[in-house]
Amino acid sequence: MQIIMKKSILMQLCLAALLFFASVQVYAYCDPKNISTSSSAVAVTSNSATDISDMLSLSSSYSYTQSSNFAGYQLACWTGGETLYYRNGIDGGYTVKFTSGDLDTYIKFTASLSMTSKSFSGLMGTTYAASDFDADMTLNAEVVSTTTYDATTSSSSMEIPVLYLLTSSGNSTYATASALRSFVATSATASAASYSNLKGFASMTVNFLPVSTTCTIENLEFSLPSTTVFALKSGEYSDSQFTIPVSCSGSVNSLATKTFNLRAYSNDLVDTSNYIIRNSASTSSGIGFQLFNSSTDPIRMSSTFDSSATSLASMTKGSDLVTSLTSIGIGARYKIYDSSNLSPGTVIGTMVIYMEYE
Repeated sequence: MQIIMKKSILMQLCLAALLFFASVQVYAYCDPKNISTSSSAVAVTSNSATDISDMLSLSSSYSYTQSSNFAGYQLACWTGGETLYYRNGIDGGYTVKFTSGDLDTYIKFTASLSMTSKSFSGLMGTTYAASDFDADMTLNAEVVSTTTYDATTSSSSMEIPVLYLLTSSGNSTYATASALRSFVATSATASAASYSNLKGFASMTVNFLPVSTTCTIENLEFSLPSTTVFALKSGEYSDSQFTIPVSCSGSVNSLATKTFNLRAYSNDLVDTSNYIIRNSASTSSGIGFQLFNSSTDPIRMSSTFDSSATSLASMTKGSDLVTSLTSIGIGARYKIYDSSNLSPGTVIGTMVIYMEYE
């Protein structure tokens, strides 16, 4: 009787053991690993920033491609591995307001990824190099006229959250791009996040600092035809008209970033109204030059780089930089400023054209 009881007890123990082992569930998973620290952590990008200022100077859009570049990380998979999902963090568009001085530029970013998902298999810690789970990211930047935005910066730099590498659970939990960005939006927050659902995060940092519009004018020399003192005293003009080429640069999408006027300055002014110029190299007496515009109106110059001088040309912020201003039409004529002291000879004078920003 005792022997039967022992067998019964042994059978119950074996049955309990079988039931126990049958209830154990084995999970297949992959975890990112920081190679330098040998610890599990979200893989983050190590890409450098890209300056897009010049690319958007004369164009409305620019695209470039980078790898997610998870260098320094491995992916270790256990008990069968798992499928990971590549999600676009700015799906549908992500507009950034860049503020530089008094200029606000709105740039809409969109992105595409080279992969949507990838399955990783493995037993007992099979490892994959970064190149095995990296993906290409193509970022497109477009200058837009909207005044609504998702992010803003006055530092000229913005980190764009482009790629999220997620588990199946993370893929369903963070169903939208905005949900992904609410979870983590920068490499810093991704590095500190749990790696249970997020396995990798890759951003693309852009720098955008538009250059203020400026114009250059080559040094030019012009000569007037000879005339006589008698002709000048009789009211006859001997003049010339000429064109000064102007080359302007510094724009966003070919549009000027500043409002400005071009005015004339001279150290050779000889009349109190600032219309006539001549310098000490002249050999004549009582005669100078008077400049006039395309409408033959006299041009008033400045001796102190101020706004009292006549505007020779102007440009408004937002106007087409390429076609709006390419040259200035100016004329010059001899002008008597001291009729009591007239004598023939040469007349020499100089002026400087300067930009006055508003």
